[in-house]
Amino acid sequence: PTVLEQDGLLVVAKPPGVLTTGPDSLETRVCAARGEPWRAVHRLDRDTSGCVLMTRQASLFAALVERFRAREVVKVYHVIVQGRFAAAERTLRGAIDGQEALTRVRRLDAADLASHLSARIETGRTHQIRRHLADAGHPVLGDRQYGPMKLEDRRFMNVPRQMLHASALEFPHPGSGIRLRAEATLPPDFRACLRAFRLT
Repeated sequence: PTVLEQDGLLVVAKPPGVLTTGPDSLETRVCAARGEPWRAVHRLDRDTSGCVLMTRQASLFAALVERFRAREVVKVYHVIVQGRFAAAERTLRGAIDGQEALTRVRRLDAADLASHLSARIETGRTHQIRRHLADAGHPVLGDRQYGPMKLEDRRFMNVPRQMLHASALEFPHPGSGIRLRAEATLPPDFRACLRAFRLT
């Protein structure tokens, strides 16, 4: 579903299990539904849900890519991690693939088995949130790549995918300079996981 449309820009809520680009992707579905060549400005992992910014104009695409490079786009995620996250707020630093990476984390709720966090990334490295949280001892629930190999509690094994949701994007429109904010609500599987671990 569309969460924002303004002056040649579109922010769409990507469902989990769908690629951002490529065959049978979010991009191809939006193009087919609208009959126009929309293009994703950035990507989310297949199993990550949430906000994806798109445009159909080449000049806007180039300008938006530059906004991402210049770190002018605020990206906020909701994430459910393993274990009790002790700090109310914490900044995670650590190079990823030889490049600087910074993730600011805020605890929304915590229980013994899992915690619900908000993560704001200042950089956009590959799998940044997943890698930083795994290194901090709190892997993302359902993360088969960076999570633990052995899980004791059956509820961990029932998590259908990595519990990572791109909840908000905030950025200046390259044409008008007006600051825009788009928000995508938590999908049903994410809300079900919160309930399973008694989190809000």
